[in-house]
Amino acid sequence: MRSSRALVVAALAGLLSACGDNAAAPDSDPGPDAGDPCVPLSLGARDLHFDLFGSVLGLRFDVDTPLGGDVPESLLLELYDSTTDGLPALAAGTFAFGQTPDDNLATCQHCLWIPLDYDGSAPVERVLIATEGTLTLTEVEDPLAPSFAGAAAGVVLREARLEETGATTLIDGGRCARLDALAFDTRPTPGRACLSAEDCGNPLLEVCSPATNTCTEPECGEFLGCPAERPTCVSQYGDRQHGACYAECDPTASTGCAAGQTCLQFGYDPSYGLCKQLGDGAVGSACTVEDNSSSCQAGSRCSSDRGVCTRTCRYFDDAPGCQAGAQCTMFGVCEPPAHGDPAGFGETCADGVELATACAADGDAFRGMCFAYSPVEAMICQEACLGEQGCEPEEFCAPRFGGGLGVCLPDPVCGDGALGEIDEVCDDGNTESGDGCSADCQTVEYGPICAGAADLAPDSTVAGDTSTAWDGFQATCQLGIARAEVYRFVPPGRGRLRLTVGGSTQHVMSVRRDCADADSELACADNGRIVSQELVHQVTDDAEPLTVMVSAYTVLEQGPYSLHAEWTDEQCGDGVVAGGEVCDDGNTTSADGCRGDCLAIEYDAYCAAATPLTVGTTTGDLTGAPHRFDSTCANDEVPGGPDRLYRYTAPRAGTLRIHVPAADDLVSYAVLDGCGAPGTFTELGCSSSFLLPLEVPVTQGQTVTILVEAFNPWTSGSYDLSVELL
Repeated sequence: MRSSRALVVAALAGLLSACGDNAAAPDSDPGPDAGDPCVPLSLGARDLHFDLFGSVLGLRFDVDTPLGGDVPESLLLELYDSTTDGLPALAAGTFAFGQTPDDNLATCQHCLWIPLDYDGSAPVERVLIATEGTLTLTEVEDPLAPSFAGAAAGVVLREARLEETGATTLIDGGRCARLDALAFDTRPTPGRACLSAEDCGNPLLEVCSPATNTCTEPECGEFLGCPAERPTCVSQYGDRQHGACYAECDPTASTGCAAGQTCLQFGYDPSYGLCKQLGDGAVGSACTVEDNSSSCQAGSRCSSDRGVCTRTCRYFDDAPGCQAGAQCTMFGVCEPPAHGDPAGFGETCADGVELATACAADGDAFRGMCFAYSPVEAMICQEACLGEQGCEPEEFCAPRFGGGLGVCLPDPVCGDGALGEIDEVCDDGNTESGDGCSADCQTVEYGPICAGAADLAPDSTVAGDTSTAWDGFQATCQLGIARAEVYRFVPPGRGRLRLTVGGSTQHVMSVRRDCADADSELACADNGRIVSQELVHQVTDDAEPLTVMVSAYTVLEQGPYSLHAEWTDEQCGDGVVAGGEVCDDGNTTSADGCRGDCLAIEYDAYCAAATPLTVGTTTGDLTGAPHRFDSTCANDEVPGGPDRLYRYTAPRAGTLRIHVPAADDLVSYAVLDGCGAPGTFTELGCSSSFLLPLEVPVTQGQTVTILVEAFNPWTSGSYDLSVELL
């Protein structure tokens, strides 16, 4: 199975193998015409088709002909190049469907097929695949470039099962469709008239210029700015880094755009818009959303939800200007009530709604939006605001998105114990000074807090609750402002302090040299669900008291926790790296990887012990392995994990392919052109993806070192290391 194809085809098949009968059709379906059981296909809009990594893979066409499923179908034309294992270079010519290799999705270089009943998430079990006809490529490059052209003719597509491997098996008596002709050309069309990038020959390589409404090269991007008269760069195709340059305007004013243009609100700020060509569609008439046009008459624009011309409006006005039965959205468009969620202020929005979905319709506008900090929380309808607009007296706008978009909250009250988002630095539940927070809630009083810090003893466990903890203590690895408990730890000498924190919510552990000085932080880690599980701090100097803090990761994570402190004295030969030790292999013998005094790693001994490999698959285990090396693909946010070394000598020149395919091993792997202390060798390549193997060229007789490394100190377990020489 070719790796690049596995990422595309098997991704569909693997999703869908558990679907059951919802995607199945009867094994015998002669179609509506007994004389010709193949349904003629009518195709709609065309778009480029991309793989999982955003590279062009071919084309996608909407299928307008109903094929018996519950969701719209798409016809996919996929072209696999020589970067796919076993395939030659893509070249111009005529190729027959149904003949090797273009007779199966697992092998085809020129693939024409339709996933049946595929809604983008549910698994695909059946497809229509081209079994007859030809594909002629008149222009194509290898590797595949975005610009190519050709045509298909006399195509017959037949129903097949899609296996988990990506292979297809034809179904006797299955559905059948035909496509008499299909021409395609994705070469750029400079100068062509347009209103959107999709009107151009290749929207990936071109934009529709708002200045001329013609196709041209991208006008702006990462290294290309817009002119002063058109200062705003907007992507016209997906999330590409390039775009077209637009003139700015204020939708609340009557001037600012050229003749024949109108100012359309861009985003949620009612005073910020872009100049676009004025359309001629009447309110209520069908329309198409265009990059450079309103598509509709003055005072209206094309609704992206409904595809009809609808009025524009002023969201924060008491009377926004919508017709009866319509509500103004925060994007300045009048939409029917069904556009938003029915929840009112403070009510829970429906399951599955998107963040910032409109809610709280009051007859004039959707005055709220559905919001939650975490995707696992229920969305709550909250009053929407923008800066100074939208909130009532004694409320403030609490930002939740960039640009000032937020929700209305009551003004904070000093002394109520809740830290307000504005006008409060701390709030300890009273209006007295000298107890950790000043009477006006404007100053954190570090002296009383630090003096009253509870003692944390070595090898002890304490319980706490950050919801009632102190304001004003921020650790570098927590996400936002949140409360913290403060402890005093006196090291017994030189050694290792190991902290772990538990609880139902996410918390952060940090160590400071000075309780009141955030810049004196020595270490920080969290009990996140992915990598961080503990904090290890080595005490290498005089046993000065340390401050240990437990902070909630965010204000939403404040709550109960338990903190365990484990202390290990520095003692060479005990197997624990502690204090000033560089390594500790459990003995005081030299020449075995760690010098007898535990102050130097003996890289030569470690390299000499590397396991020799030949091609094939080797099972390894990181359990109990030391950490000696770091690849450039390792996680640089946490300490390195255990690693194993292997040695391979190439019997001939070729490409060495290394792969550790298991997804749950959490390892990276690298190929080194030597072995020794850091800086004495060169990394030839590395990978941290279980999907993609690592390939490096080697010469005959070249010996390389293969490093398999865990992402962090807490990861261990077995893995399979595959080695091939291509």
